[in-house]
Amino acid sequence: MTVRVPAPLRELTGGREQFQLEARTVDEVLEQIRRIEPLLAGRLFSDDGNVRGFINVFVDGTEIRHLESGRRGVRPGAVVTIVPSVAGG
Repeated sequence: MTVRVPAPLRELTGGREQFQLEARTVDEVLEQIRRIEPLLAGRLFSDDGNVRGFINVFVDGTEIRHLESGRRGVRPGAVVTIVPSVAGG
């Protein structure tokens, strides 16, 4: 599967726009991000291990918070997109 990293967070991945993972569930995706991209993980996850409220993570266009616990499987070739909220004025 492909994990896409938005421009504002690429400094945390050495400039990489995307990287590849092998995972069967959303939880495995999140755990692998923690392990292989610790700087990115520091921005994505709160101290309790959950995705921060201002970060949205999509799997094939569905935000992971909207996936029921039994429907958190990830198909081979899935695209995971990280989208930080943007604020300004």
